[in-house]
Amino acid sequence: MVTLSGLSKQFGAQRVLDSVDWCIPDGARIALVGVNGSGKSTLLKILAGRLEPDRGRISLTKGTRVGYLDQEVQGVGDRTVFDEVMSAFSDLARLEQRCRQLEARLASLDPAAPGYGAVLEEYSRAREEWDARGSYDMEARARAVLNGLGFVPADLSRSCTSFSGGWQMRVALAKLLLQEPHLLLLDEPTNHLDLEARNWLEGFLSAYRHSFVLVAHDRFFLDACCAQVTEISRGKLSDYPCTYSAYLGQREERLRRQEEAYRLQQEEIARIQGFVQRFRYQASKAALVQSRLKQLSKMERIEPPEGVRTMRFRFPQPPRSGRIVVQLKGVMKSYGPKVVLANLDLTLERGRKVAIVGPNGAGKSTLLKILAGVDRPDRGERRIGQNVAISYFDQDRCASLQSEQRVIDLVTARAPISLVPQIRTLLGAFLFGGDAAYKPVWALSGGERTRLALALLLLQPANCLLLDEPTNHLDLSAKEVLLEALRAYEGTLVFVAHDRYFLDELPQEIWEVGSGAMVRYIGNYEEYLAKKALEKTSFALASAAGTKGAGVALPPQSSPTGRGSQRANRGQADPRRWAKQIEQVESAIATKEAELAALQRQVSEADFQAKTPNPETYYSRWAQLYREVEQLYHELERLEAGQGQATADSENG
Repeated sequence: MVTLSGLSKQFGAQRVLDSVDWCIPDGARIALVGVNGSGKSTLLKILAGRLEPDRGRISLTKGTRVGYLDQEVQGVGDRTVFDEVMSAFSDLARLEQRCRQLEARLASLDPAAPGYGAVLEEYSRAREEWDARGSYDMEARARAVLNGLGFVPADLSRSCTSFSGGWQMRVALAKLLLQEPHLLLLDEPTNHLDLEARNWLEGFLSAYRHSFVLVAHDRFFLDACCAQVTEISRGKLSDYPCTYSAYLGQREERLRRQEEAYRLQQEEIARIQGFVQRFRYQASKAALVQSRLKQLSKMERIEPPEGVRTMRFRFPQPPRSGRIVVQLKGVMKSYGPKVVLANLDLTLERGRKVAIVGPNGAGKSTLLKILAGVDRPDRGERRIGQNVAISYFDQDRCASLQSEQRVIDLVTARAPISLVPQIRTLLGAFLFGGDAAYKPVWALSGGERTRLALALLLLQPANCLLLDEPTNHLDLSAKEVLLEALRAYEGTLVFVAHDRYFLDELPQEIWEVGSGAMVRYIGNYEEYLAKKALEKTSFALASAAGTKGAGVALPPQSSPTGRGSQRANRGQADPRRWAKQIEQVESAIATKEAELAALQRQVSEADFQAKTPNPETYYSRWAQLYREVEQLYHELERLEAGQGQATADSENG
C-alpha cells in the first residue's frame, strides 16, 4: 500500500533516515520503536506529508487516505465536542450531497443526451465510494467512540476549548479514528489516556480493518495491538514480524551476533595492520604489504552495536518509619456537586506497595494529594506516622516545569549542600550529561521533564513515595529502569499509573476508587481483574447453592494411562455419578467464594490493619483461597467434560 524508496532526512549533522527502503502492506499492524531522537516522529511526519524528505520517494496506492495524530494537539476548534468530532464525516457529507445532485441531474437528462454517460459514470464512482465508506449511523458511531475515550454525555455539548490539552488530544483522536484512514499514524496516542480508555483503544485497534503504524511506550499495549515491530536505528529500519516481547529477545540475539562479528573483524584489521607496520619498509615484502593494504581498503566495515543510553539510578534506602505511615479518618472531598471521596477511613502501613485504580475523574489523584498533604479534605483528618518523610511526584507539576533556569542550576538550587558535589553524577544518571545539563528547563521535551522531576525527587531521601503518573512520557527502557528501582525500594509506595505492565509487575495491593468510596484488593492488577470477575458470579453461586458441600473432597484426577483406558473408564462411569461430583464441586466453589468475599470485606475495613496484630496471615489466607477456587473451577471443567463423554458412551452403548 505504501512504499518508501531511498528515503533520507538530515537535521544538521544528524542523519535520522539514511536511504531507507520500506514497505507498509495493507492490514499491517506495526509498532515503530527506537531510542529517543532516533527519528520515529520524523518518519511518521514524512509519511503523513507534514515533512519533506531530503531525498527519496514515497509511493501510495491510488486512493489511499492517510491519517496522523501528532504528539501535540492541533486543529481542535472552539466548537462543541460533538460538533468537532462529527466534522470527521464532513467529506462524507459532501459526497452524499454530490450523489443527490448527480441523481437529480440524471433524472432530468435524456438518456440519449451526449453528456448522460459522463454523468452516469461520475455518479457510479461517487456511489461506489459512499457504499464503501458511508453509513447512516454516524452519530451513534461518534458517541460510541467518545464514550470509549472517556467522555460522558454532558461533555459532548461543552466547547473543546474548555478542556485541558490532554482531553483535546482525545477529541482529535476520536475524530481521526472515525475517519478510518487506510493508513493510521499514531504518535504516542496513550500519553493522555487513562487505563479504561487505553483498554478501549487497544480493542479498537485490534479490530481495525486497515493499516496502522504507532509509536507508544506501553509494552502491554504494543503486545496486544501489534503484529510487527519496526526498529529505527542509525537511520536504518529493521523489521521483526512478531510481538514486542518477542522482538526484545530477537533484538538481543541480533546485537550479540553483531557484537561478535564486529569483534572478529576488528581483530582481523589489527592483524593486517600489524603485518603492514612490521614489513612496510622491507622491499622483499612490498607486494605482500600492498596486497594487505588493498584488502583493508576493500573490506566492508561492520559498525559496532549501537549503545542504548539508559537512566541509571536507585532510590536511596530510607530511614525506617513507624508501622502506620498515613491514616485518614472520615475524609470527605468534593468538587462542586460531585463527591469524589465520602467518609473515607484508610490506614497505610509501612512497606506496602499500592496502586490506585479507577475510572477517569473517580478521585485517584485527589486521594494521592490528600495522602501527600498537598490538598486538604473538606472534612475529616489526616494523620502522619512517626518518622515519616513523604516525597510526592505530581504529574501536573512535572508538565509545568517551565523555568528559565538551566537544568543544572535548577537542580543545584534545590539540592541539600551535602549533595551539591554529586549533582553532575545525578544528572548524568538521568541522561543530562554534557551540554544537556545546560539546556533551559522550558525547552525540555515531555520525557526530559519527567526525568528531571524524578531527579529532583531523589534530592530528599523519603520513606514514603507518592507518585502520580511517573511513567508518562518515559520511553520503554526508562520505564524498565524506574520499575526496577521501585522494586528495590524498601519504603512505602502508593502510585497512580496507566501502564498495564507496571500495574502487573509492581503492586502488592490495589485500591479501587469510585462513587466516593474505596475498596482494597490484595495482589497485582491481573489478580484484581480476576477478583472483579469472580465477584460478578460469587453471590449468585452462593445463593443458589447455599452453604452445602463445605469440605467436599475433590474426585481423583483421571490417570493418564493412554486413550484406550480413558475411554474404558468413561464408558464404565454412570452419568449420574458425574452429576453428583459436579454438584459437590459447585457447592465447594460457592462455599469458598463466600468465604473469600467475607475475607475481602474484612481486609477492606478502614481500621483493619490498625486493629489486626498480624494482617499478613489474612493476606496469605486470601491468596490460598483464591488458588483453591481456581483449582475448583479447573476440576469443574474436567468433570463436565467427563460427564459429556459418559453420557455419549451410555447412549451409544
